[in-house]
Amino acid sequence: MATDVEELTDPLYDLPPGQFVAARDAAARQARAAGDRDAAAAIAALRRPTVVAWLANLLARQRPQEMTRFLELGEALREATATLRGPALRELSRQRQQLVAAMVRDARRISADRGPRVTDDVSRGLEQTMLAALADPDAAEQLRAGRLSAGLEHHGFGGPSTGAGPSKQPAAESPGTGRRRSGGKPADLAAEDEQAARRREAARADLQRQVGEAWTAARRAAERRDEATTAAARARAASRDAQRRVRDLAAELEVARTGLEEAEDAERRARDERERAETEAEGTRRAVTELQTRLDGL
Repeated sequence: MATDVEELTDPLYDLPPGQFVAARDAAARQARAAGDRDAAAAIAALRRPTVVAWLANLLARQRPQEMTRFLELGEALREATATLRGPALRELSRQRQQLVAAMVRDARRISADRGPRVTDDVSRGLEQTMLAALADPDAAEQLRAGRLSAGLEHHGFGGPSTGAGPSKQPAAESPGTGRRRSGGKPADLAAEDEQAARRREAARADLQRQVGEAWTAARRAAERRDEATTAAARARAASRDAQRRVRDLAAELEVARTGLEEAEDAERRARDERERAETEAEGTRRAVTELQTRLDGL
C-alpha cells in the first residue's frame, strides 16, 4: 500500500523551522518502515522552510478565511493595475500596501509565542511574498497551500492572469478614411477611448468596493480575535482560581482526614477502656456478693 506523502508531510508545515528537520526525518523513517522507499526519499528531500516561508504558511493555515479574501483581491488588482493610470493607480498601490502591511502585522502577532523572533528583514521578506501572491496567480496558489519552503519574489504587477493587456490602438488610417471629429481623431478611436475610460472607472469602483469589504472583514476579524483573547484571559484567570480552590480544599480534606483518624483512634481506646472497666466492676460485684453470703452465715 502506497504511503500518503501529503498526510505525513502536511503537519510538518505547522511547525517552527527549528522543529522541521527532526519531524521530517521521522516521517521519512515511517514511510521507509512501511516499505515505501519512493515516499521516504520524497519526504527526506523536503527543505526546511525559512522564517519568511514559515510565517506565510502560518497565515495560510491559521487565517484561511482572511487569506482567501486577500488572494481573491489579486485578480481584481491585476486587472485594475493594467487599466488604471495616474492618481488612481497610485491610490490603488497605497491600498494594496496597506492590505499587505495588515497581513504582516497579523503574522507577527500569531507567531509571537510559536517560533523565532521576527526581524525587520523577515517582515520585509514576508511583504514581498504577499505582494508576489497578489501579482501572480501561480504564486497565490503556492501561498494558499501553506507549504512554502522559501519566500516568494515580487517582480511587479502586470496585466490580468490570462495574459491579456490593454488593447492596442489600430494602425492609423490613410488620409480621408474613417470619420474624424473636429480635433482630427477618428471617431471610432475616440469611442474606443471613451469605452476604455468607462471600463477603467468601473474597474476602479469595483476594486474600491472590494477593498472596503476586505477592510470591513479585517476589522470584524480583529474584533472577534480581541473578544476571543479577552475570553481566553478570563478563562485562564478562572482556571487559576479553580486550581487554587482545589489545592485549598485538598489541604482542608487532608486535615479533616487526619482529624477523623485521630477521633477513630480515640474512640477505639475509649471503647477498650470501658470494656476493661465493666470487667473490673463485674468482678467487684461478685466479690461483694460472696462476702455478703459469708457474713450472713455467721
